[in-house]
Amino acid sequence: MNDNFPRILTLLRRENGVTQKQAAAALGVSQALLSHYENGIRECGLDFVVRAAEYYGVSCDYLLGRTPTPAGAKSDASGMPAGGKHDSLLGAIRMLLEMSERIGCERLTKEVEGYLTASVYRLFRKLYRIHPRNESGFFTIPEPRAELKARCRIEETAAETEILIKDSCCEKLLTAQQRENGLLTTDILISDYGDDGSAMLLLVRQEEETLK
Repeated sequence: MNDNFPRILTLLRRENGVTQKQAAAALGVSQALLSHYENGIRECGLDFVVRAAEYYGVSCDYLLGRTPTPAGAKSDASGMPAGGKHDSLLGAIRMLLEMSERIGCERLTKEVEGYLTASVYRLFRKLYRIHPRNESGFFTIPEPRAELKARCRIEETAAETEILIKDSCCEKLLTAQQRENGLLTTDILISDYGDDGSAMLLLVRQEEETLK
């Protein structure tokens, strides 16, 4: 975490007239841990950054000292920017694609793109069937073959991605430099990926709440 974070975190609490005990309770941490965060003794995780930004009504960029403007995109009750969950989702997808390209493995980028493309195609076919008058010949592959093929494509690209990342016996294994390119800290997420990084951070938090 950068040096600005502890200072801004403390400043926001004081500006809002909140005691450290009250802030800690609202943010779901102990007072001792919040004190460590405010004094730069310990580094927090991504989830805490999002909670603190929401609690104080500022953007993650401001909390991390990347912008002098406190108000980023306002959030709705789910924590997603008021500009729409669609914008946040698109930003997260852009960040995912950019990250795969940054790692520098063409095969990995291809599998990530394949997974996303097949997922979008599969869902679009489902939504297309809602209205009975939509053109029946729009798709060239009939159901249920298309559904089965798309599901297989999604599973295949997910498996290939897993192999590239984990299988040490595979000749397509990522190099040490490519793995290094995959380093992702809170600072990198926000500084290198900007709004798309913030969107990914928010998406992760929301989805994990849903999966609990």
